[in-house]
Amino acid sequence: MKLATYRPADPQSPSARIGAVAEDRLVDLNYAFASYLYSVAGQPRARALADARVPPGMLEFLRAGPAAVDDARLAVEHATDGAQARGIDGERISYGLAEVRLLAPIPRPGKILAAGKNYADHAAEGASGEVQLRPFPVGFVKVSSAVVGPDDPVPLPRVTAELDYEVELAVVIGRPGRYIPRERAYDHVAGYTILNDVSARDIQLAEAAYGNHMVGKNMDALSPMGPWIVTADELRDPASARVRLSVNGEPRQDSTVASLIHDIPALIERWSWMTLQPGDVIATGTPAGVALGGKFPYLKVGDVMECSIDGIGELRNQIVAESL
Repeated sequence: MKLATYRPADPQSPSARIGAVAEDRLVDLNYAFASYLYSVAGQPRARALADARVPPGMLEFLRAGPAAVDDARLAVEHATDGAQARGIDGERISYGLAEVRLLAPIPRPGKILAAGKNYADHAAEGASGEVQLRPFPVGFVKVSSAVVGPDDPVPLPRVTAELDYEVELAVVIGRPGRYIPRERAYDHVAGYTILNDVSARDIQLAEAAYGNHMVGKNMDALSPMGPWIVTADELRDPASARVRLSVNGEPRQDSTVASLIHDIPALIERWSWMTLQPGDVIATGTPAGVALGGKFPYLKVGDVMECSIDGIGELRNQIVAESL
């Protein structure tokens, strides 16, 4: 199942809501499940039960656990009447994708833990050209305020001359845990999405000289995410997924998740020394082909970044001039 956060062109709610995407349609899971409870299960309190069992927000939905996913599948099966399907109070429960705006699937994650130099070929793109194999994964934290969604513009910050791109498979945590052993790591995964770890390299490298990654990784809009979360049962072998990025149609990055130095279980095992919560995101690292390596130019206004990962989809964002 593809879980998306969206707003329709004709909003029925002031808040963003979640839906399931199938081909070119989106089903509002909360409204569809309320309709199922009322018309099929005969529940007089269908609205309140739906809000509790299939909440309309992504973080709340993920916190509801596997039972919410099961209920969501019932909701999708129930919503079979096409674009004119209506909920118990007349709400639309089904849209064509062209009728909605997709947002970042988790607009404000609890925390984003990002792996650094986790592909050997990318690590070799650094100034020294040497690959230092560390005994455990290292990385940095990206703040949730940097998150934007598919097709959202990415303003070029006026304080950088070296804006770069990094396509990454992102793991979405669905079950809380601490000190998770690698053999149980996937039990805690809700699904996967795409994250573009856009980086202001000149700022990042200046900060790294003093031992941190702060502003260069976390300015506004430097974490495009989306277009949706593919549930773990539909991407059973994430290691085989091909990871690619192009700029203006020119291929820049192309690898597979199997090339990670520290794999997904290793990242979860190490980083669950701090409690992982539903809705937390682990960005697994990026392969070679970034502008930092010297083969390609840095991003400029008008450039279009297109990220793709097999089994998930595509994430597209354009660089625009900063309006401040």
